[in-house]
Amino acid sequence: MSARKTVRPWFCRHLVWGAAAWLLLSLPAGLAEAAGANPEAVAKVVRLNKEGRQFYDAMEFSLAEKSLKKALEIGEAAALGDHVVMAGTHGNLGVLYATGIKNEDQALFHFKKTLELRPDYVPNKEMSSPEVKELFQRAHSEMESTSAASVPDTTETSTSSEGQLRCPAATVARAGSALKLRCVAEGSLSASEVIVYFRPGHGTFRSRKMSTESTLDGSPSWTTQLPAEATSGDQLFLYFEAHNKQGDVLSSVGSEENPTVVGIRSGDQGSEEAGSRRARRVDEEGEGGEAKAAESGFWWIGLGLGSGIGYAGNKNYEVYHSQIPKSGEAPLGYAFASLGQVTPEVGYFMTRSLSLSLQGRFQYISQPASNPIAPTSISFLARLLYFSSGETVRFYIGPILGGGYQGFRLVISGLTNNKGQVRTDTVAGGPVVVGAGGGMSVGLSDSWSWILEVNGLVGFPNFAMVADFNTGLRVRF
Repeated sequence: MSARKTVRPWFCRHLVWGAAAWLLLSLPAGLAEAAGANPEAVAKVVRLNKEGRQFYDAMEFSLAEKSLKKALEIGEAAALGDHVVMAGTHGNLGVLYATGIKNEDQALFHFKKTLELRPDYVPNKEMSSPEVKELFQRAHSEMESTSAASVPDTTETSTSSEGQLRCPAATVARAGSALKLRCVAEGSLSASEVIVYFRPGHGTFRSRKMSTESTLDGSPSWTTQLPAEATSGDQLFLYFEAHNKQGDVLSSVGSEENPTVVGIRSGDQGSEEAGSRRARRVDEEGEGGEAKAAESGFWWIGLGLGSGIGYAGNKNYEVYHSQIPKSGEAPLGYAFASLGQVTPEVGYFMTRSLSLSLQGRFQYISQPASNPIAPTSISFLARLLYFSSGETVRFYIGPILGGGYQGFRLVISGLTNNKGQVRTDTVAGGPVVVGAGGGMSVGLSDSWSWILEVNGLVGFPNFAMVADFNTGLRVRF
């Protein structure tokens, strides 16, 4: 099977930052030379160049082209002329056409414009890939033999033969690692869903619906994360389809007969620069949703709501203890945690399967009509969570240690005071709290997850137990 031809990743990032370095290092001289230039327009051109480099680094070449062309339009409208930012923009477009879109005519044209504006311009060493070096030398030679560079025919489209869906994929991935995939829409493609079909080595293709996101310019994009099992073989085969609401295929990248091929390498193999750098980039940037948060070095925050039921192991009534005789006490036993609790949480993944978090437990107790009781309790719980493998659904479990103001409270009803009146009161468990918890995380998108969990807490020296049932949302960042 044949693989789709993609830009060789070993020089992608160097080219972009090489162009950026030339542009930024030359900027002070350009500003001094063009002191009368519109500073607002210059700032916009620089910002669009940065945005174009971000798209380029993500291999979203059509969006990079759009940003850089917009920069030229703003510069021309502001009469920036031969300002250094204009030369830098043409240089960036030349690199884009030479190495990403693969349009030699356009690359030559923009390199010539760069030389026309800055005859002393020389690509630095990081930009000296074979493609850029060859085309830049050609542009320089042709500039010497002609006094004007003619604008090439721009009717050639930069979209792929599969249509208006673009899905650049890694050429190499690390064995046993999850793989992030992204597709972007070009032109007027209006898809209701994008599906990726994949199979590791031999076997049948499996399908996965990609999540919808927006790029920096508001254009639609779709992302998903393939599980680690997808990179378990020697090769991974992929193809993509964009569907309308009726399920018809609007555009595709590859096919079952001619898929994109991703080579799989073990973690320490692949000294070849193209493979190893791209594999590292996939590892660093390619983990989505809870799977992404499960890699080391990622923070997450959550917010949950819940309620609980517990065991009142003491009779230290908090409000009416002096009014309740022995005969009026309630027996030790189960009790409710009243209305419930709010559980904000912040966590940090130290490894793929291990996260440390701090959860707040802000309990609110509804007031009975007959008499006032303690309204709240506040505690903070440190949790060490062990996560299972998986992508969309992950299970977790771990110990809990914490405490706070009265730990937690249980509501005790049916008390009788020394006047024969029926009262409701609370008992506290704590202020030291220990326990264990576990739950389930369901990925809703690359960033958001729905959480369903239960925490079993024991308080002492005021002995009591409670089982909290919580649900909420988590987001990684």
